[in-house]
Amino acid sequence: MKIKKYILAFCLYISCSNTDKEYAAIGVIQDIKEDQNTIIIDHDSIPGFMMPMVMPFNFEHKKDVLGLSIRDSVKFKLVVTTDNSYACDFTILGRSEIIDDYDEFWDEDEYRNKEIGERLSDVSLLDINGDSISLSSLNEQFRFISFIFTRCPIPNMCPAVVIKNGVLANNFRDYNNLELIMVSFDYAYDSPTVLKDYYGSLISSYQNWNVWSSVGGISDLYMLSSEIGCEFWGIEENNIGHNLRSALIGPNMELLKVWEGDEWLAKDVRKDIENYMEIVK
Repeated sequence: MKIKKYILAFCLYISCSNTDKEYAAIGVIQDIKEDQNTIIIDHDSIPGFMMPMVMPFNFEHKKDVLGLSIRDSVKFKLVVTTDNSYACDFTILGRSEIIDDYDEFWDEDEYRNKEIGERLSDVSLLDINGDSISLSSLNEQFRFISFIFTRCPIPNMCPAVVIKNGVLANNFRDYNNLELIMVSFDYAYDSPTVLKDYYGSLISSYQNWNVWSSVGGISDLYMLSSEIGCEFWGIEENNIGHNLRSALIGPNMELLKVWEGDEWLAKDVRKDIENYMEIVK
């Protein structure tokens, strides 16, 4: 019962309306993943809702994307509920001959994904009070790291990650060997002050739930995110795109497990963390 009330509180924080909202949008298709019911679109600004971004949108039925191809310029409807969103009603407007290779940066050798069991590099970012904090300062503790940014309005992406972290923080409230860290990759906007205004009241009653800012720490952000497998782009161009990654880091900075996307459940992650706490000493 407590957990259900807790989740409800977070949902109310993210959206004060239970009414589904519909938005008209225009963009260029970057990829279509039919097996995941996902279409990635580099979309223009959606008035009253979202700045330009490269975003993966859910679609409900495969017939919704029938006849669509990469580089198609489309208009579509974005439906946003309190806990989900999906794109539908696609109309092809034309073809775009140029498609940005937004993954190119992540192919550089300097920023390499770590394998499970490898130790992460030490990095330093800022907590919500503006104080420098390093990953190694939490050695001898487990660390669960997720990547978010405050300007993400899609309920089943960053806001969902925040909700799940909140459930985990509640589950592990009395543990002194686990830190939950949400790292913002929006180094152009999410200053410690912004993050404190946005999340301060949510995390204030938890000793082991923190939010870190990457403002002024771009190199360290790239190092941490790439070693875990989180990719983002378009920050400075105000056309943000990203994937979703969460990871469990061991007491000696070793990478123990990575969760991709937004489909993971807090109850399953809780079991995984408890199992690793028993195995890793």
